[in-house]
Amino acid sequence: MPALGAPTPEAQLQALRALAAELPGATTEAALVDRVLAILAQLLPGRALCVRALDIRNRDPARVYVRNGAARDSAAGDDVTITEAAMLRARLKSAVAASARLRVRERWDSPFSGMATGFAVPLAAGGELFGVLDVGYAPGQDGAAEDEAAVLPAAAHLAVALRTVRLQDDALGLRDYQARLLESANALILGIDRQWRITVCNRAMLELTGFHRDEVLGRDVRDFITSDQRQYLTSAFAAALIGQHHAAVTVVLPTKTNGIVRTVWSIAPVGRASTGGPIEAVVAIGQDQSKIDALQQQVVRAERLATLGELAAGVVHELNNPLTSITVYAEYLVRKLEAAGTDESDLEKLRRIGASAQRILRFSRDLVQYARPSGRDLEPIDLASVVRQSVSICEHLVERGGIALDVEVDPELPVVQAVSGQLEQVLINLITNAVHAVENGGKVVVRAAVHGPASVVLEVADSGPGVPEADRQKIFEPFFTTKPDGKGTGLGLPIVRNIVDQHGGEISVSQSSLGGAAFRVVLPIL
Repeated sequence: MPALGAPTPEAQLQALRALAAELPGATTEAALVDRVLAILAQLLPGRALCVRALDIRNRDPARVYVRNGAARDSAAGDDVTITEAAMLRARLKSAVAASARLRVRERWDSPFSGMATGFAVPLAAGGELFGVLDVGYAPGQDGAAEDEAAVLPAAAHLAVALRTVRLQDDALGLRDYQARLLESANALILGIDRQWRITVCNRAMLELTGFHRDEVLGRDVRDFITSDQRQYLTSAFAAALIGQHHAAVTVVLPTKTNGIVRTVWSIAPVGRASTGGPIEAVVAIGQDQSKIDALQQQVVRAERLATLGELAAGVVHELNNPLTSITVYAEYLVRKLEAAGTDESDLEKLRRIGASAQRILRFSRDLVQYARPSGRDLEPIDLASVVRQSVSICEHLVERGGIALDVEVDPELPVVQAVSGQLEQVLINLITNAVHAVENGGKVVVRAAVHGPASVVLEVADSGPGVPEADRQKIFEPFFTTKPDGKGTGLGLPIVRNIVDQHGGEISVSQSSLGGAAFRVVLPIL
C-alpha cells in the first residue's frame, strides 16, 4: 500500500505548541477533544480521526468524536479494542484496561465505516484510562508506521487534559454534594471566617430567622446577637480560634419579624491547628432551643401522666365497690317505686343517680386507659339519643348558671358505629366547658347534623370569650388549661381528643357565630 506523506518534525513541533497553548482554555471533554482533533487533522491530512472517551466509574457507552470520517454504529458499544503492543507502549496495565471494558486483541478493530487499516493509541495518564484515539486510512493507503510516533505526544496531552477536567468535575461535584448536605441538614449551620463574617448559612437557619441568604452572608455574626449575649459568643469564638471546641453555647437570635429565638450551638475550629498552622474558620452547628424545650416538656408530661395513671387505677379500684352498690340499689329502688306508683319526676331523679354513678365509673376507667385504645368494640348507636342523654346530665349546671341552652338535632341523623359512653363523655366535657365559659346568663348551642355523605358533626358553641388563636392547639395538650387554679385539671380536652381519635374522627375549635368558642367533632359513619 502506498504510504501517505509523513509529518515533518517542524510540523510536529508546531502541533505540540498549538496543543500546549489551546488545551488549557478548554474546560469540557468535548472542547478538549475538538481542539486535539482539529490540530491532528492539520498535522495528518487525509487520515480519519476518532476519539472514544471512556469513564471507568460507570457503565455508560463510549462517547465518540470523529473527524474526517464516519463512525460505525457499533463504535460506542462494548467492542472498544486496542492491541497489546499499544498497551505496552503506554505502560497500561491489563487490569486498568479491563476495568474500562477495553478489549485487548492482536489486531486493530476499526471504529470507522469503510476503513479496515489503522491503529489505536490509549489515552492514559496517572495510571488511569480515559479513552482511545484511533487513526484510520482509506482503502489502499497506510501510514501507521510514521503517524503513530507523531500521534503519541498529542494523545499524551489529551489524556492529561481529560484527567484534569475529570478531577475538576469531581471536585465541583463533591463541593455541590457537600453544599446539598449542609443545605438539607436538619440543624442550624453557620460558617464564620477569622473576621467574624458569615460565609455559610444553611436553609434551616434561614427558615428559623426569616432572613434571606443575601441578608446574612458576608455580615458580621455579632450583628445578629443581642448585646447581653455577645460575651458568650465572643469567648466561644476566641476558644475556637486557638483550636478548642465549645459545646452548649446558648445564643438568642433575632428574627426578621423583630422576634427572638433561643438556640444552642456547638462551635468548632476548621483549619490546621493539629499541624501548628492557623485556624482558617469556625463552624457552628445549632438547634432551636424551643424544640428541645418542647421535648423536655413532653417527657415531664409523660411522667405526670404515668403517675396520674397509677393514682387513677387506685381511685378506680376504691370507687368500684361503692359505685356498684349505688347503681344496683338505684335500679332496685326504681323498680320498687315504679311498682308503688311513685311520682315520675322522683323516679327520673333516681334514674339519673344510677346513670351518673355509671358515668363516673366509665370516666375513671377511661382516665386509666387514656394513653391507649379503650379496647371496647364499636356498636351501632343512636346519636340523637346520646346527645339528649348528655344534655340531660348537664342540666343542673345549665340551670345553676342561668344559661340559655339550645339543642339542634338533625331528624335525618344516621346511626353511627361508636362507643356510646365515650361519646357521652365527649359531649359532657364540651358542654361543661361551654357552661363554665358563659357563666351568668350566656348562651350555649349543641348541634348534631349530617356532615357530607360519610360523616356526622357534633358542635358545641357558646357566647363566651372564646379561645385565643395562640391557644387553639395547646388546649388539647395534657395539663394545659385556661381556667383559674382549682377549676380545671387540663385533662378534659386531651381525653376528648383521645376518644375522638379512637373513633377515627377529628376535633377542632374556632370562633362561633355567638362570639365565643365552637368545638366541632366530625365522626365517620362506619
